[in-house]
Amino acid sequence: MPNEMPTALPIQKAGRIDPRIALLALGMFALGTDAFVIAGVLPVIAKEMNVTAGLAGQLVTVFSLTYGLGSPFLAALASRWPRNRVLIGSLGLFCLANVGSALAPTFPLLLLTRVLAGCFAATYAPLAYTIGTSLAPPEKRGQALALVVIGLTAATVLGSPLGTWIGEHAGWRVSFGLVALLAGIAFVALLFCGLPKVMESEALSLKARLAPIAEPRLLLALIPALMWNMGIYAIYTYIAPLLQHSLSVTDISGLLLVFGLGVMVGNWSGGVIADRYGPTRPLASSLVVLALVFATLSLSTTTLLGALIVLFIWGVAGSLVFIPQQHRLLGLAPKHANVVLALNNSTLYLGIAGGAALGGVILHTASETMLDWFATGCALLAFLVLFLSLQINRHSRKREAPPTPQVEETAVVALANEEMF
Repeated sequence: MPNEMPTALPIQKAGRIDPRIALLALGMFALGTDAFVIAGVLPVIAKEMNVTAGLAGQLVTVFSLTYGLGSPFLAALASRWPRNRVLIGSLGLFCLANVGSALAPTFPLLLLTRVLAGCFAATYAPLAYTIGTSLAPPEKRGQALALVVIGLTAATVLGSPLGTWIGEHAGWRVSFGLVALLAGIAFVALLFCGLPKVMESEALSLKARLAPIAEPRLLLALIPALMWNMGIYAIYTYIAPLLQHSLSVTDISGLLLVFGLGVMVGNWSGGVIADRYGPTRPLASSLVVLALVFATLSLSTTTLLGALIVLFIWGVAGSLVFIPQQHRLLGLAPKHANVVLALNNSTLYLGIAGGAALGGVILHTASETMLDWFATGCALLAFLVLFLSLQINRHSRKREAPPTPQVEETAVVALANEEMF
């Protein structure tokens, strides 16, 4: 994860953003496509590898678990080397890991390549945000960060449906080949163009990165994100077989495109709503909507129109919670912005891993409708923990001084977030 604001920036022409940011965004597009596409091609993988859908879903679990647990360790380890070299090298290795996924002859080897891909993605992504901001003048660093984020958002809207369509018509191995191709193009281009060496102050130790977990207020604020992501991914990981069963269709790429459009709307509106009403209202409202979506999912997806509507609403509500959660964490610990947002990002991936793992167990031991109730329970539990956290902060937290401009600027750079739903 990014440690702190870079203290040495390349010389930029006034008002211009370096076009190399587009290459960083392309790398993020490859990472996002890799993370999202497995859900779309899960039935194809399960059939060819002769495993159950629940077991195939563990491909999502190992990728996300590696990302969530490995991020702070990898960031601490990589801090001893120049960031520009670590970024380019991790992107190249991520490309090779996906080549390995495309060629894996057995399911255990495929699992291993997903672990490796998770390691290299966890190394690349936060550095892409940090270096991306160094490629723009100070007054346009927010725009530079947004451009890098667009790569991940585009992966949800375009990369996942495209990879799913390719997997359903040409085989899941070609889907991983597409990810490797995208990452390879970005790697070669960055290797040829080069990146500035970003000088930094003393890197944060692993102990410093994990220190906020010891603070009860912050830990309680992180738990809702863990719960709602478990609920979301308990279903989304297995969305392909669920929709194919309820709608009797084989190609769900169009449905995933609608879901991605909902994610895009939620990502855009989340910041606007949080700025106007604060983080609490959009968080609570979105969790209620998610609970309703999950509770009625089996009934609403029995028709194509119903599925399109509920997937769009799900995409909006599931992504709208992300930025308000970031706002709330910054309000709780503005002096530890980098570390807290990095931990929130790890919480996101741990929720994905937990949801995929438990969803697979439920599919193996119970009916498909139990996934809906599990996800509903996770959303409601997230709402209750959020309410508890708000009450504790209201009655026991001392009033804190507002963050300084420097802290706010650091927080922007620290937005090393994979804006997944």
